[in-house]
Amino acid sequence: MAVPTELNYIDGEWVDGGSDRWITVTDPSHDVAIARVPDSTAAVVDSAVRAARQAFDEGTWRHLPAEERRAVIVRLAVELEQRMSLFDEIIPKEAGCPVRLSGMMQTATPIGMIREMAEWAGLIDDVRATPITSAPSVGQSEVRREPVGVCAGFVPFNFPLFMTIWKSVPPILMGNSVVIKSSPLTPLASIEFIRACESAGVPHGVINLVHGDVVAGEALVEHPDVDHVTFTGSTAVGSRVMASAAPTVKRLTLELGGKSPSILLPGGDVELAARAALFAAFMHAGQACVATTRFLVPDTSYADALELLRERTEALVLGPAEDYATDVGPLISDQQLDRVDGMVQRAVEQGAKVVVGGRRAEVDADGFYYLPTVLADIRPEMEIAREEVFGPVLAVLRYSTVEEAVALANGTDYGLGAAVWGPMVQAREVARLVQAGTVWINDYGVLAPQPFGGYKRSGFGREYGLEGMLEYTQIKHIYTSLDGGDLDSRPYGLVGSGWPDAEEIGR
Repeated sequence: MAVPTELNYIDGEWVDGGSDRWITVTDPSHDVAIARVPDSTAAVVDSAVRAARQAFDEGTWRHLPAEERRAVIVRLAVELEQRMSLFDEIIPKEAGCPVRLSGMMQTATPIGMIREMAEWAGLIDDVRATPITSAPSVGQSEVRREPVGVCAGFVPFNFPLFMTIWKSVPPILMGNSVVIKSSPLTPLASIEFIRACESAGVPHGVINLVHGDVVAGEALVEHPDVDHVTFTGSTAVGSRVMASAAPTVKRLTLELGGKSPSILLPGGDVELAARAALFAAFMHAGQACVATTRFLVPDTSYADALELLRERTEALVLGPAEDYATDVGPLISDQQLDRVDGMVQRAVEQGAKVVVGGRRAEVDADGFYYLPTVLADIRPEMEIAREEVFGPVLAVLRYSTVEEAVALANGTDYGLGAAVWGPMVQAREVARLVQAGTVWINDYGVLAPQPFGGYKRSGFGREYGLEGMLEYTQIKHIYTSLDGGDLDSRPYGLVGSGWPDAEEIGR
């Protein structure tokens, strides 16, 4: 049966990918094709970048008063709000995120963030002027921010609308032009976002969308007219993005892998922490970079925590994303299913104990399902304790002292997120010691309008919040002389006529 064909969006037009190559979009709950998008050529990517460059250089959008750009983005929020029920169909179908969770986490939350972002539109106009100085001459400095230029945003498969918003709205608000590269696995939410941009009146060329895989991605990163690349994905691919961007010295924002710890302190609420750990590890089948997939438990609570985790996990419903009864949906692909199972089996070979799960699931649907899995007897040197799984797997580690817990928390190459559960004073002390870009205390997953990003190999730069907006600006210093053009007061005024010799300067 034929599936719908979707296209790229370049300079206000829907266009093909420049070849006869197409990418099939699959519903991971049922392993059926639901659409196809172009596997775009480098030439098509070039046309998208040129459209963005022209829109930026012409300056119509970037020279608009910030309030007018804000008004367009507010209209975009309205357009997206009117499409919420449509996104609630699209995202479970293409990404496999359970519909009961998707409506809140994948749709309502990011759309609500747009209105918060819109309030920061005026940041680009903030000017910091310094007091007038008299030495070495009378003058005044000012520091202002300007748009970067053309920004390329790479959207990951797991949060297609969320990340399309994060990688387009802030740069556009700051006066930039954008080329979005959709995930080849989940491009449909990005397409509907572009349709909302059209309806909201975002000018042609200011936002563009290209589909594709490696060829399109490399062409976009390497393009000399792209000034800033924002990428969310694995650390391995992020490092390749850095290498490809290096010859043209592009600005980068990288939000990469994670192996985030959830630390239960002595005296902490075991059930609260355990429930949060399960939610974090199993939401969207564990396919979230900030999932706290390592649960660090004191010796005194270890047995109770394992029993609680087993009971709660066995009660979870695994099934198709469109079923409102489903707690845990499918993985995105058969390749990801193989990867998750391989990591779990290697952990067992290394001595891990399967508390619950630990294998592929048999579900009444032809999708990519893995049982929600809890592993105990984990040693910190194991692969499962150090590397991102991106599947529904929670590794439980025990510790004897709080100092050991902090060392375990910081003992990986990643530092994206963390949660600490326990008495407030001690929890805050531990939070300050944990090497992570976001640390939640006695809670998990709250995305306040604050900067989000990682330490270490979890990347650099920030998205969302004030810092996330400023990421898409560059700083200019302007100095204005106020001495009336007095040549004699300036060192270079003496060049060729009485320039002091070295001996005089030394005195």
